[in-house]
Amino acid sequence: MAPNIKKRMLVGTPMFVALIGLFLLDSVAAKYGLGGLPLLVLGWVLISIGGYEAAQLLRSSGLAADRFLIPIGAALFMTAMLAVHARYTSLMVLSIFGVGFPAVAMIRPVLEGDLGKATATAAASTGIAVYLGAGLGSIFALQQDAGALVALMAVLAIKSCDIGAYFSGHWFGRTPLAPSVSPAKTVEGLLGGMLFSAVVLILAGEADLIMASRPQLLLVGMLLGVLGQIGDLAESVWKRAAGAKDSGSGLPGIGGVLDVLDSPMFAGPFAWWMMRGFGIADGIG
Repeated sequence: MAPNIKKRMLVGTPMFVALIGLFLLDSVAAKYGLGGLPLLVLGWVLISIGGYEAAQLLRSSGLAADRFLIPIGAALFMTAMLAVHARYTSLMVLSIFGVGFPAVAMIRPVLEGDLGKATATAAASTGIAVYLGAGLGSIFALQQDAGALVALMAVLAIKSCDIGAYFSGHWFGRTPLAPSVSPAKTVEGLLGGMLFSAVVLILAGEADLIMASRPQLLLVGMLLGVLGQIGDLAESVWKRAAGAKDSGSGLPGIGGVLDVLDSPMFAGPFAWWMMRGFGIADGIG
């Protein structure tokens, strides 16, 4: 086994166990009217670190991005999305964010007398804050709508594609998927990863953890797998532009927090939409 894979397993396995434990804790908290709070706290921590890493990547690639406003804006946008059952409150907060955040992002460049930089800073900072906040916020909104187990299985299906793609690509990979962005990725790896994602959801259905038909779980699993890989490639573009191998160095063998969140963030809104649309429900709660 390659040394890098060993590092990934040593770091990733405890993270995986902790994630499951946190979702279970959230289920217990829901019985006391505190459902969503443990995940929200985790979300604030992850999105703050990921937002800072994203800002660093953008700055390294020559784009103006505020390293302090982006984490704050992403956390605010994510929190606003959680008000899915308070439609007008959520829309009001998101509307205020939409006009207020770009204006706030312009303040520092304007005070520094760099008016040209003000527009670029507002655009880059707002765009990345919305990208991060909407992606992670959708996972937590799914948890509120369909239950902690459904949200957990969505995340596991998305991340499972990474595992399936790695081994499928290692064994069968021949056709480059996106050589200019990620030379190691192959079409065969992607197909294997999509299948692995589907298997995860189907097994969850067979264990009565979630409720849906096998064809539904097969379709949703494969779609979440490919969408997650698009998110992975999107982050790879940022890293390539910045000349960086990883988004950070806090997780040995993995990189940074953004390297973990890249696929769930992109696939999150689609997971929320598809699992609600198919009526996939918590099989225990």
